[in-house]
Amino acid sequence: MSILKAFLKFTDEAALIGRMLAGYADLEIGLMNCVQVVRNDFDTVLKSMFRTRGETQRIDVADAFGRQYYDRLGIGTQFGMAIGAVRYCLKIRNQYAHCQWWDDNSGRLAFANLEKVAKVNTLVKDLQNLTTNYVDMALLEEQLAYYEYAERLLTWVNLEGQRLADQSCMQKHACPEHVKLPPLL
Repeated sequence: MSILKAFLKFTDEAALIGRMLAGYADLEIGLMNCVQVVRNDFDTVLKSMFRTRGETQRIDVADAFGRQYYDRLGIGTQFGMAIGAVRYCLKIRNQYAHCQWWDDNSGRLAFANLEKVAKVNTLVKDLQNLTTNYVDMALLEEQLAYYEYAERLLTWVNLEGQRLADQSCMQKHACPEHVKLPPLL
């Protein structure tokens, strides 16, 4: 037997899911770096964000610590867009983080979100009546592309914040084009 046996059959899907689950941390680090460069206080930002338990709380701390600085620099809207992009990536991540995965012989990778089942107020006796969702490569690639957009936006906010705060002699670059939100399941 193997843990996540369905991933042995759906290796391409598993690779993209794994990249999003593990790669979400890179977005949090990127967000931390956006905030620490304008505050010029790496230690406080790092400890404030990562002593906090929970991804939503870390985003909230970063928002509170960075918003007024980016507003003063004139790119508060873009910082807010970056915060929103990270929040949406968290939604993508969370839909896959607490799931049961299986091969139901449909030719698609099946999963059920156990957190949704746990929140219902009716008696749950087993896992037989889980709501089955399916992922395919097109959806996963679209979701991963949104992660990549979020990372590009965070990088732009970071570099533009440094430039506007006279911490860098870099030239102004165009903000990344907005990417539409991919569907959630």
